[in-house]
This record gives sequence, C-alpha cells and structure tokens, in this order.
Amino acid sequence: MKATVSLRLRPSRTEFQAFFPYSDAAVRAALLAAGLYYNAAARGYLLPATPEAVALLQTACAQLGLKAVVPAVPALATELPPPTLHQALLARYCQFIALKRYSPATLKNYRGVFQLFLAHHAPRLPLELTKQDVLDYLAGRVAAGVSETYQNLLINAIKFYYEQVEGQPRQYYEVPRPKRAHQNPKLLAQSEVKALLQGTDNRKHRAMLMLAYGLGLRLGEVLALTPADIDSRRMVLYVRGGKGKKDRDLPLPESLLLLLREQFRQFRPVTFLFEGQHPGEPYSDRSLQMVVKQAASRAGILRPITLHMLRHSYATHLLEAGTDLRVIQDLLGHSSIKTTEIYTHVAHRTRPASPLDSLGL
Repeated sequence: MKATVSLRLRPSRTEFQAFFPYSDAAVRAALLAAGLYYNAAARGYLLPATPEAVALLQTACAQLGLKAVVPAVPALATELPPPTLHQALLARYCQFIALKRYSPATLKNYRGVFQLFLAHHAPRLPLELTKQDVLDYLAGRVAAGVSETYQNLLINAIKFYYEQVEGQPRQYYEVPRPKRAHQNPKLLAQSEVKALLQGTDNRKHRAMLMLAYGLGLRLGEVLALTPADIDSRRMVLYVRGGKGKKDRDLPLPESLLLLLREQFRQFRPVTFLFEGQHPGEPYSDRSLQMVVKQAASRAGILRPITLHMLRHSYATHLLEAGTDLRVIQDLLGHSSIKTTEIYTHVAHRTRPASPLDSLGL
C-alpha cells in the first residue's frame, strides 16, 4: 500500500493539518522543505491553505512516490478579521498549555471552560477582575447545577491563567473546592467481558477492546499506539507517554499478538496502530466509545458501559486471581499505591464471606 499524506482543513480555514509517516526522517525532511511546519499548539504539522502551498506539497509527494489526499474546499485562505483582545488572550492561553506539554484532552477541557469564563466577563479582561468577581462566577456556576468534577476543572483552568500565563503568586487565587466523592470503580464480570469480546467480529474493534482489558490500557493509550510499540521478540507492548507522562512495558499475550498482526495486515495503518477514515490519523475516541457501547448491546449488557470499565475489570480480576497489589500498580502505571487500593473495595478475594452463609438457612 502506497504511503499517504493526508490534509485536513483546520477551523480557522487558513491552514491544513497534515498527517503522514512521521517516523520516516527522509519523508519528513522533504515535506518540511516543501512548506510544512510544526506547530506546538496544534500538536502537529501544518500547511498554509493556499493553492500555491498545496501545489508544492503535491509535487513533493509525487517525487517521493506518496499519495496526497487533499479535501475539496470551496475557498482557501479566507481573509479573517484581526483577532480581538479576548481571542488573542485565548490563543496565548492555549499556547502556554501546549508548551507545558499537557495532554490534548487537558488542552481541550481547559480551553473550553476558560473561553466561557472570558465570554461571561466580556468586555472586561481577566486582569481587570477582582477575586470576588471570580468567586461570584464560580458560585453562579455551582448554583446552575454543575458537577463537582466540572467545578474543579473550572478552578484549575482559571488558576492556570493567573498563575502560569500571567505569573501571579499562587496565593492570589484561593477558592473553596468541593470534597471529591469516593466512588468504587465500575467493572464487568469475566463472563460479561468474554461475551463482549466474542460478539465483536471487526478485527480492529476487537483488538482495541482486548488491549483495554488484556493489558489495562486507557482510551488515550490505545489510540496512541504505533506498530513500533509492539516487540514480538520480547512479547512486550511499549506504552509511551501515559498519564503523568510515564512510560511502561507490558507483557503481551500471544493471542493478542496474533490478532494485532491480522488487523495490521487487513488495514495497513500508516502512522498509528489504529487509524480512522483518513490514513495517518488516529482512530477517534468518540468512535471507540461507540464501539464499546455497541459491543455491550450485542452481549446483552444493559447498563452503561465505557472503555475505562475494561481497565477497571482488568485490575480487579488480577487482584481476585491473587496478583500482588504492587504488581498491579506497576502494570496500571499508578504513581501512588493508594490509587490502586480502590480495587480492594470491589475484589471478592479481599472481602470476607457474610456470616449469614454459616447459618444453614
């Protein structure tokens, strides 16, 4: 299969985001010479959305023997009005998040809540607000019925602006935080996991679900995998840049290796192990969650199911099988053993039988 350079028009309509085999140094160098450039805030390679830039890229692709996929767009490089003060501030805010190397999910969440914060106080800028203004805003959001998790997100996003972007002292912005509710992890029985996997015929879908349960991977970790992360000689899967920017090596089951090889031969991914409709682009997180819901429905599981429940099930089933808690902590990539200890609340092995059973009723 011919390697592909795929372009996707960004919301600004002034540039494309490019997807191609990043690991090929020669290809990367040639495309950079043809006009591509790396943008930290976008976390990827961009190309000006002009006919001239596209033509140069297509010429470079033809010389390299690459297939260029350019979307049909009605107009390129539309002239936009200069950004407002609030738009420029939001762009600067997102740039700081990217430079801090926060995850794409954190960037998306922080940007969304901070944009609402800016809009609420417009035309005033954040530096014109008092501490009481911020507290009043938070109180209003709580009164509107936002969750405790969302309230904490609001606080963190606003604190990031004042402390990181503007460099103000930490004590400038202290707000009361809600006490986080302690909930037991939701999980599946082994029979339910078996039914869920057996009812999934699509190789790509089944491989992603088996990685989540068989190795306890998070959703983002599944989607970030590349073919180079599989070491079939050592039977190890490398997880790079997991939560907290931690790497870990996980034992790869033989059955899963065979399935991953089959799905690779069938779909021939360009960059990521699991790609979406466009070559070189990772599979969508929303699409993967939909795969889980559809698989659960086919298995006759009526309660809401998410991919993360497979990770919880992996940890709990290991604990029930007698695996040491410290080993599970290492496999899951937890920084603290206290995080791993939540599984002792749901694992049957760690809970005594009820004295009711001894009454012989």
